[in-house]
Amino acid sequence: MFFHEVHAVPIGNNNGNCQGVIPYHALIISQTALPKKRITYLFYPKSDIVSSVKKIFPNSFIVYILVLFAAHIFFSFYKLQERAVYGWDQVDNAWAAIRILNEGKYPLLGMIAKGNSGMYIGPFYYYLVALFYWVTHLNPIASPILAGCTSIFGFLSIYFVSHRLFGKRVAVWSCLIYTCSFSIIRTEHNQWPVNFIAPLSILIFYFLHESLTKHIKYLLPAAFFTGLAFHMHFTAVFYPVIFLCTLPWYPKTTQTLKFLLLSLVLFLLLQTPQIIYYFDNNTGAVGNYILYFNTYYHGLHLRRILQLVHDAFIEFEAIIGVPYKFLRPAVFLYVPLFMFLSWNDTRLKNKFILPYLTFLWIAVPWLIFSTYRGEITDYYFLIQLYLAVIIFAYITVWLLNRKNLFVKLCIIVFWLYFVVSNIRAFFVNYPKGNLLTNTQVVKNAIKKGEYIYFVEGSPNSYLYYYLLFINNKLDQYKPN
Repeated sequence: MFFHEVHAVPIGNNNGNCQGVIPYHALIISQTALPKKRITYLFYPKSDIVSSVKKIFPNSFIVYILVLFAAHIFFSFYKLQERAVYGWDQVDNAWAAIRILNEGKYPLLGMIAKGNSGMYIGPFYYYLVALFYWVTHLNPIASPILAGCTSIFGFLSIYFVSHRLFGKRVAVWSCLIYTCSFSIIRTEHNQWPVNFIAPLSILIFYFLHESLTKHIKYLLPAAFFTGLAFHMHFTAVFYPVIFLCTLPWYPKTTQTLKFLLLSLVLFLLLQTPQIIYYFDNNTGAVGNYILYFNTYYHGLHLRRILQLVHDAFIEFEAIIGVPYKFLRPAVFLYVPLFMFLSWNDTRLKNKFILPYLTFLWIAVPWLIFSTYRGEITDYYFLIQLYLAVIIFAYITVWLLNRKNLFVKLCIIVFWLYFVVSNIRAFFVNYPKGNLLTNTQVVKNAIKKGEYIYFVEGSPNSYLYYYLLFINNKLDQYKPN
């Protein structure tokens, strides 16, 4: 219970003599009749609870974000081992961690950028994987744990950018859509460097925007995250093209040149491991790039551009695919609508930059892949994923700001059904992983005295090594 001191309200006759007091709950009195003295209440727990909560959380925004963050952590780590996928990429990363931790071999190159291309991404992700395997003592559970931690980085990235660009309401809706989307949960539940494409992309988007609208100094963090992106996936090649398309909008000053050069130096510093490797080994890396380009480049043709039109907006479709598959034809409307609304947003200083960057984030991957004759998969367009989430949130808030009650009701029902359907899919339709099953198979093989030889990309090969390692029986391991 919460108690306050009471200042009774006196009542009296015409002569001014006090004849008693009226308890607060029975007092109905006009504002002018109230005495100037402060009135407090004997027992009013609701006001105390509210005031206490408000002292801890000054506004409901923090509560919403914390609840969504807790829900996101739950979805990211729920039945972690049972749902973990341990395939070729995860096994390759595990062996890289073994070489770093047990053999002291520190790679200067990361995973191959594209099969049979002779091109590689940077090694940073291998060292990040090694850190998690070191913490778990080589236990393969490090793989899904790293995936969960990467998704936390994604949540913080999308919250940071949406809040800084559009404010609290858009940030809450962005985090809600991101947290509850079954498609995003499944995409980010598997551990591989692809999981960093979307968060790094939205951070580059934000800092490029800030460098164009506020101060050129924000180009430095944009260059830093671009450098990291080249350690994660070959689709990082989009960012230099996007950056070149923004150059005309920077002021032609000495300060601009200074920060452009500093950003270039920072970017090259992050590519130092690859540069050292190629110079030391003389592997003909430039020749590999030229050969790959000549093999898979077929020019820009309108027919190919039209063939990839759905791929260019596939992340919008994926986000609301559960449960709104019938909205697939509408994916072309969201970006133009967002560009139009943001152009008329009075909160934005430079109304041209945000629509222009949005256009580049869609058009550059679309047009570049239109010149590519090789295989294209949906995650090649993950550069747009978080931007798509923020676009949905922005349009939602704009509609909720309309005075039409029917429109507001429709929007709330739309997203409520989205949340319920996606949470149901998470619990009912989530596919079972293979980590536990493969672990049991390997344990049974060890009990029978069977040997499991090394096979590249085979999870059983690594699990066999790990189980012998924790039982101090590595002398029985036969890699060949």
